[in-house]
Amino acid sequence: MLYPILWTFLFFCLAFIAAVLEVFLPSGGLFAVLAIALLITSVAFSFQISALVGSLYTLVVCLLIPIFIWAALRIWPNTWIGRRILLTPEDDPALIPNEGEQSFKQLLGKHGIARSKMLLGGVVEIEDNRYSAVSDAETIESGDPIRVIRIEGASIIVQKLTSTENTASPEVPPSLEDPFAI
Repeated sequence: MLYPILWTFLFFCLAFIAAVLEVFLPSGGLFAVLAIALLITSVAFSFQISALVGSLYTLVVCLLIPIFIWAALRIWPNTWIGRRILLTPEDDPALIPNEGEQSFKQLLGKHGIARSKMLLGGVVEIEDNRYSAVSDAETIESGDPIRVIRIEGASIIVQKLTSTENTASPEVPPSLEDPFAI
């Protein structure tokens, strides 16, 4: 009668150790599968003691599993593997908003002058500042008036202003106009 109790306790401890290893070491789920197998073996040995002990033990194990999973999820982001997988802005400069990109968004709708010939990309001047910009599908000659029509990431997309457009007031970009208007 003493041996089933010892085996139950031993397999439970081994299952707990395997589950803890799963939290701290990248095993691809190997330790989790091992922990489940050891836990099932532990439950089987508890039924060798008696049906009542086996039933109560199974109930306790079923209550402990969600508690362990909850605790593991709370602890895991603070482990070395959790910190490597779950990046934070402090750890990865790519996650910090770029100040230059934020300032580009303020240029949306502003008017300026092309400072180089823009076959696709070139230099524009907006409010006495020079920027690298991309033309929206047309060639823009140096000195032509332009308007910023959109920002895509860190790219400023500009459009040549026609002679009928007023450079003092920005208009709706063509991409936002009614496509069926004549």
